[in-house]
Amino acid sequence: MAIDILNIQPSVISRDLKGKYILVYSQPKVGKTSFAASFPRNLLMAFEKGYNAIGGIRAVDINKWSDAKLVLRQLEKPEAKAMYDTVTIDTTSIAWDVCEQFICAQNGVQKINEIPWGQGYAQLTQEFEAFLRRITMLGYGLILITHVDVRRETVENSEIEFFSPSLNKRCYPICNRIVDIIGYIGIEWTENGDSERWLYTRKTPTIMAGSRFKYLAPKIKFGYNELVNAVAEAIEKSEKLDGATVVDSVAQKAEDKLDYNALRAEAFDIWQKLVGSGEEANEDMARRIQKRVEMIFGRQIKISEITEDQVDLLNLVVMDMRDLTSEV
Repeated sequence: MAIDILNIQPSVISRDLKGKYILVYSQPKVGKTSFAASFPRNLLMAFEKGYNAIGGIRAVDINKWSDAKLVLRQLEKPEAKAMYDTVTIDTTSIAWDVCEQFICAQNGVQKINEIPWGQGYAQLTQEFEAFLRRITMLGYGLILITHVDVRRETVENSEIEFFSPSLNKRCYPICNRIVDIIGYIGIEWTENGDSERWLYTRKTPTIMAGSRFKYLAPKIKFGYNELVNAVAEAIEKSEKLDGATVVDSVAQKAEDKLDYNALRAEAFDIWQKLVGSGEEANEDMARRIQKRVEMIFGRQIKISEITEDQVDLLNLVVMDMRDLTSEV
C-alpha cells in the first residue's frame, strides 16, 4: 500500500510501556536483566548470559551477528508479533562488538580500521542502526541494557564519580537517537543501612540520563511497575497541560508487504498497454518510461533487471507507470 499523507491520523501517547524504547545502565548485579524480564511478552536477545538466575524468561543466545539477523527475520513474522511485544538487547556493548566482528568478516580483515578510507566504521554504524531501527519499525518495544562507565575526578580535594553508559563512542549516538528514556540505576543507602534502588531519568552534574517524556519524574523508585506508573503520570500531565491525545495502549500496526511478483507482472502489463511490441511499439513512450526508471534508480537499468531486493524501487516505478496510463 502506498503512503497517503492525506489520511494520516494525529499521533497518540499510550500510558503503558508497550512500544517504548528504553536504555538502562548500571553497575553489575543491580537488576537490569530482571527489570527487562518484567516486561510482558518480552524476547531477550542474550549476547551474554545474564538470565541464568531468572525464571520464566524467553531468551535466545546470540553468539554471532548472523544469529541476530536470523532473529530479526523471524520477528517479521505474524506469529512472532502475536507472541512478543518487546525485544531486549543484553548487553548492547557486546552486541556492538559482535556486529563489528561481522563487518570485519564481510571485508576479510581482522580489525575494523583495516578497511580502507574509514568505510568499516560507516558500514558498522549503518548495520547496527538499521538493525535497531528495524525492530522499532516492526512495532516492538526495545530495551537496551548496558553496563556503566565510571569516570573519577578530584574536585576541591574530593573524588567525584561521573556515570555514563558503557558504550562505544559510535554506538552511543545511535542508541541515544532511538530511545525514549536513558535511565541510570543507582543504589542509595538509608539511615538504617538498607539499600534502595532508584532509576534516574534526568541528567545531573554526575549522571548521564534523559527522557522524551516532558513531565517524567527525574528520580523513580526502581522497578517495572514503578516506571509504568511514573510514565502514566507524566503522560497524564502532558494530556492536561499540553493537550496531548492519550490512550491506554497502542496496537502494533501491520506492516505493508510489497508483492514483488505482482508488481513485476503489473509493470509488464502496463508496458504492453503503453508501449506494445514489435514494429508498432511506441518508442516515445518507451523512452519516457525508461527515463522515469533511471530517475528512480539513479542509473540506467531495465525493468526486467530489477531484483526482489529492490521491490521498494519497483513499487515507485509501477506507480509512475500507472500515472502515465491516466495521461493517455
